[in-house]
Amino acid sequence: MNDTNTHVATREQNAPATAEAQRAETITLRPATDIHETKEGVTLYIDMPGVPKDALSIDVDQNVLSVKGAINLHTPEGLEPTYMDVHSGTFERHFTLGEQLDTQSISAELDQGVLKLSIPRSEQHKPRKIEVKVA
Repeated sequence: MNDTNTHVATREQNAPATAEAQRAETITLRPATDIHETKEGVTLYIDMPGVPKDALSIDVDQNVLSVKGAINLHTPEGLEPTYMDVHSGTFERHFTLGEQLDTQSISAELDQGVLKLSIPRSEQHKPRKIEVKVA
């Protein structure tokens, strides 16, 4: 990103190899994120497939934006998985926001597994035109 001082903390874990190990362990995933910047602010698109609205948590503390979500997949009764690519777990991502962003005005929208966070710039940091007066 340009000059917004928005940083992304990286966090990764290795997935267990067997279905049994996957069922026994909750995995924290780092969701894919796209960040777009305009004169008006910053927009984040965070992939959260399968995470319902009530399992999302979005918090800001001292300019650190934390996004967490949980997915809980159930194995149908009578079936025993032998291998699992898709499993229950949590999504978690942290972003350090620059001081020019207005953390009091963040909006969030979840659409088809993609969380959209819009973070406007503070009014004093938005570009503006200065009118020239004739004396």
